[in-house]
Amino acid sequence: MPLEINGFTITDDAIKQEAQRLGQEVQQRFPWLDPIAQTLQAEDLAKDRFIEHRLLWEDAQETIRDLSESDINDAYRQILKRHGGEKKFLEKFKADARELENVKREIADDLRFQRYLAQLREGVSEPTDADVEARYEKDLRQFKHPDQYKAAHIVMHTNDGQDPAEAKGRIEAAQQRLEAGDAFEAIADEDSDCPGKGGDLGWFPEGHMVEEFETIVFKLEIGAVSEIFETPFGFHIARLDDKKEGETEPLEKVAPSIKTAIANERRDTLFRDRIETLKQDAVIIRNAS
Repeated sequence: MPLEINGFTITDDAIKQEAQRLGQEVQQRFPWLDPIAQTLQAEDLAKDRFIEHRLLWEDAQETIRDLSESDINDAYRQILKRHGGEKKFLEKFKADARELENVKREIADDLRFQRYLAQLREGVSEPTDADVEARYEKDLRQFKHPDQYKAAHIVMHTNDGQDPAEAKGRIEAAQQRLEAGDAFEAIADEDSDCPGKGGDLGWFPEGHMVEEFETIVFKLEIGAVSEIFETPFGFHIARLDDKKEGETEPLEKVAPSIKTAIANERRDTLFRDRIETLKQDAVIIRNAS
């Protein structure tokens, strides 16, 4: 159904085209929805975008009154220049000279809209150094690189149809070899389901392995060997060989991105508040007949 905003109609075709453009964004934001639900969500989002744009556009026409003829004519000449002159412009858009005044009116409307948006942006206060530092301290974990771990393991798999009881018996036999003094690397190469390199997993960052593995290994002292534990892959015995603590990005390096993020948040809040105010006096029919 069409959408009506203060008497201005957005057609079904326009809504569907915008919904198609938003399809990928909806899939990323709502991956749990089935295709039909995603399509409906995209159409709702498209309507929201049209409502926001239209209300701001209408407010711009009421708010910005001080356009001069020279402003409009300068913008008009720039458009003609981009299209190779007036004749080519008319040919490209299949128009005649009588429609040029309408073109100028549309240019004036667009200029008002652009100046209106610029004025709103100017209303956003610039983040101070104190604002940036406070955000840095608040979100400090975001600027820390993950810790790095170096480990080795002996594993008996159960994730590909193997008998869990048999796998557990094999890992217990490997543990007995360790207790008897056999080298971890030898057991990993001779008995493990991941032979080679003595079970060495190399360096990996926090969050790289499954949670069950990290929960055990990250608590080990360097050089210590774990008891038998289970993950979705099977039964393991692991050894922590080394650890490097992740570095935290210094404030001076990330300050520009923090400042931009704060400014964008303030801008979005200002625009959102303005739209909500405009909605209070608007007549919006989402399923107009």
